[in-house]
Amino acid sequence: MHYDPRIDPKPAPLKFNPLNALVAPRPIGWITTIDRQGRINLAPYSYFNAFSSDPPIVGFAPNARLGGTDAQTNAKDTLRNVREVPEFTASIVSADLAIPMNETSRELPYGENEFTAAGLTAVVSRNVRPPRVGEARAALECRVFDVITLPAARDGRTSHLVLGEVIGVYIDDALITDGRVDSIALAQVARLGYNDYTNVASIYAMRRPD
Repeated sequence: MHYDPRIDPKPAPLKFNPLNALVAPRPIGWITTIDRQGRINLAPYSYFNAFSSDPPIVGFAPNARLGGTDAQTNAKDTLRNVREVPEFTASIVSADLAIPMNETSRELPYGENEFTAAGLTAVVSRNVRPPRVGEARAALECRVFDVITLPAARDGRTSHLVLGEVIGVYIDDALITDGRVDSIALAQVARLGYNDYTNVASIYAMRRPD
């Protein structure tokens, strides 16, 4: 089949928008932010990736909730926080953290601490104010570089891309073997389409032809 998603994002025989299944797997950024009052928010984002290695830039997309636009009270806590305090951490989710990661996607009242609700440990960062997830075996400390407003959705919702410069990196020493991060040991979780996830359990090497 071939279709124009501007007209219909899920025409028959599709029952769901397939984009997330086609652009996958996507690493999960477990994003911690903080507001002016020091209240912490932790939330997972599967629209997350690295865009540059030098300088190191990562980004994630905190899309507005269903039923309104960013200008309304449905703006996600993460976006609100990075506008107040332009810093965040992105903790890496390993397979053993999949369930608590998913728990932090639960919508709690603004200001309620997801670390506490999910039984996680907030560890003080070295270079930014938001903490990292203590149970995570790797994390990035980031300073916001830019917040880009993306085109509005068909229902009027607004989306944004938050770009951050990585100014601190934490890696569990046990993950480093022969100068490289052991991807199998990290067992990083990634999002597929719908409610499907995967984690790194096997790898293969392929050299570039040049």
